[in-house]
Amino acid sequence: MITKLRVGNFYSIGEEIELDFLKGGTKKEEDGGYFSYKEKEKVSLINGFFGANASGKSTILRAMVSLIRMVYNVYLPQSISLQSISPQSIGNDVSLCQTNAHKNFKDKPTKLGIDFLLGNNYYTYNLEIKDGNNIIKEKLYLTNLDIKSAKPKEIFTRSNSDVNFGPDYKEFENYISKIKIEEYQTFISHLINIGATAVADFIDHRESFFLKMDELDLMIPAPVAILIKAQRIAGLAKEKKEETLKFIKDMMSCFDDSIESLDISTENNNISVKVGHKNFLRSIDMLQESAGTRELFTYAYDIIDIFKKGGVVIYDETNRYYHPDVELALLSIFKNAAFNAKNAQLFFASHNHETFDLLESDQAYIVEKANTGTSVHKLSEIEDLKKRDNIKKKYRLGMLGGVPDVVAFDYKLKQLL
Repeated sequence: MITKLRVGNFYSIGEEIELDFLKGGTKKEEDGGYFSYKEKEKVSLINGFFGANASGKSTILRAMVSLIRMVYNVYLPQSISLQSISPQSIGNDVSLCQTNAHKNFKDKPTKLGIDFLLGNNYYTYNLEIKDGNNIIKEKLYLTNLDIKSAKPKEIFTRSNSDVNFGPDYKEFENYISKIKIEEYQTFISHLINIGATAVADFIDHRESFFLKMDELDLMIPAPVAILIKAQRIAGLAKEKKEETLKFIKDMMSCFDDSIESLDISTENNNISVKVGHKNFLRSIDMLQESAGTRELFTYAYDIIDIFKKGGVVIYDETNRYYHPDVELALLSIFKNAAFNAKNAQLFFASHNHETFDLLESDQAYIVEKANTGTSVHKLSEIEDLKKRDNIKKKYRLGMLGGVPDVVAFDYKLKQLL
């Protein structure tokens, strides 16, 4: 689980901000949506970001995704899975992040930090990056929650290419001689790749993330995304392949109840995905299906797989392809304690006001664009906001912030016409 995020000088974010995905107090949340990891403190399992176009919603999610990819040495934005990519194959063209373009942040480093709760261990991880691809500082600390009043212990601290282990981790110093750290590589990723027990929790959770940013659809057009998914399914063992195809077919039929079969063919070394419909003379190609159906085929199984594992799902623009009611159904499983038995965690951004109904006031974040960068605040931080208030109405009226100036847009549009 992700409990905190720190971001500064990163895309649209200027001054450093810290977001926590926690809730204090002892009150039991009857509707689910929280995981109690220590006395009087809970982690939110569903977190939504709302704001106008270009306000920075995607930037917040991108910061999480970038940190997770850097932890696991996966740089390419085209990848939604954490399959290791050799940095040698990328060379010096690696761009870890984009700095804020405002003149106030010229020559300043990007600061990124994230706190993970992995089992009973609480990790704090921080990075500083110069010029978007040169890691100049890196720190990892661990707090063992099994020990009452435990304090954070330093695992390692890095300054440029120099690494020092904390007092309780001196035994791992021999790893340093085995590793050549490039300026764009994280040290933690090296430890993960060589299987160092100091980062065993990160190794165990490597396959516990689903990461989908909005730009993924631009990087990988639908035909390519479908082909990649089809190749993965075709490579499964027979029983697993049949199970996967049935699950995806059943999900797709929720959009179109005429769908009755889904088949992947690899004849003559060509991969094709065909969908059978009731009373159709022949099956049709997946590319002929609706955008929502294609999205389900490409990603639905991966999301549910991570959900069942109790992992983390980061999904930008959940309203892009789905009907609002379908989007609500997909998001709501994370708040349903009966289904979310493994405490999977979701971070999403949406323009659908109806999704406010799923969230408590400390699970909804309003994102706005200021002069020098993006600002973020929780609904719970707004004074005089009551739980019984009509949040959707207040948001649409602009009383909570994070909405576009529709009057100005309407005026400009008519002027252009």
